[in-house]
Amino acid sequence: ASANGHVDVVQLLLADSRVDPSNCDNDAIRRALYYGHSEVVKLLLEDSRVDPSAIGNDAIQFASEKGCSEVVKLLLADPRVDPSDCDNHAIRQASVKGHADVVQILLEDSRVDPSANDNIAIRLASEKDHAEVVKILLADSRVNETLGPWRHIIFNE
Repeated sequence: ASANGHVDVVQLLLADSRVDPSNCDNDAIRRALYYGHSEVVKLLLEDSRVDPSAIGNDAIQFASEKGCSEVVKLLLADPRVDPSDCDNHAIRQASVKGHADVVQILLEDSRVDPSANDNIAIRLASEKDHAEVVKILLADSRVNETLGPWRHIIFNE
């Protein structure tokens, strides 16, 4: 039901105590994320049995990679979610895929470090020619101005 975006069916299932929405490493929310069903994600997040931080905060990383800005906002509003987990993988994924809107949303969260891992977010965005993402990242004061040993890649020097 979550994979197909069937909100009414998900509501019925969540109301039944025999149903465990966190079964199989929170597969229900992961499937809803995969297929971009933000209403289902919202319903699942309202259920305390669902853990959006399962499997290394996989939910925020996946939503960032897919460019699901509304879902990223929902996840960031949940205190169980850590967007900086796995060495700031969420912003790295949004950057490499060119999801400028998601990068901007993530940067608004103080837990996110866009300079993590030797500024990998801006390096990957540069390599993939995602100019809007590069512009957004350069505007953030947390990005290292010197960009370390990667400056030549980013600026084609």
